[in-house]
Amino acid sequence: MNTEVGRVRVIDSRTFLKVLDNILEVMKVNEKYLTKLDADIGDADHGINMVRGFQKVKELINRQKNPENLDIGTMLNLTGVGLLQVVGGAAGPLYGMLFLEASKTVKGKKEISVEDFAKILEAGLKAVRTVGGGTVPGEKTMVDVLHPVVEKLKVMLSTKRDLDFIEALSEITPLARESVLKTIPMLAKRGRASYLGERSIGHQDPGATSTYLIIRTFLDTLNGKTGVKISKYDDVSGALISEEFI
Repeated sequence: MNTEVGRVRVIDSRTFLKVLDNILEVMKVNEKYLTKLDADIGDADHGINMVRGFQKVKELINRQKNPENLDIGTMLNLTGVGLLQVVGGAAGPLYGMLFLEASKTVKGKKEISVEDFAKILEAGLKAVRTVGGGTVPGEKTMVDVLHPVVEKLKVMLSTKRDLDFIEALSEITPLARESVLKTIPMLAKRGRASYLGERSIGHQDPGATSTYLIIRTFLDTLNGKTGVKISKYDDVSGALISEEFI
């Protein structure tokens, strides 16, 4: 990880592996919360699936010789494979293809820049939209987090010279959180939640929430933290209110 005081120019393979490890820990501590969100409008298994998925990812990566020396494209590929193998419901194909398509943008790279990170997210967004059958913002899905984050990164890269990871992630992480909360008044138009019709209104989307947690874990890892647990939320809507470091 190439750093200056308060700045991170690139993320290397060792740091990226740490992010993946931390995502697993974040999913573990938020398993019940994510499952509660999914119980309100889905199959009540999103938290369980995300933990199972990232456990499989860790297993696949640890099977490789010298995991810390893997290139980041390979890590992303293995992440996609692992999630496709064990995550049930809609989340498996959505997250699996997100990581598989993202891996193609940084194939062979052992260091990635903010520009690379933006390409990873944009490729992931395109994959999710394709798997979802043309999902657009406003349909109460993970696209409602990914789309504004990708657009924000594009603007930052076009207007700010020498953008580093801490600056970029410090901007897109609160945007991702805000975007999660915006899913609450939305009418679900995709997945199992869409079967509820207007009853889906008033509930926070679980996929959007786990997407936020993944994005946030990149920032937390670079700041020397593991990640966060949603420590307080609204019992009815599931709206996240506060987080605490784990």
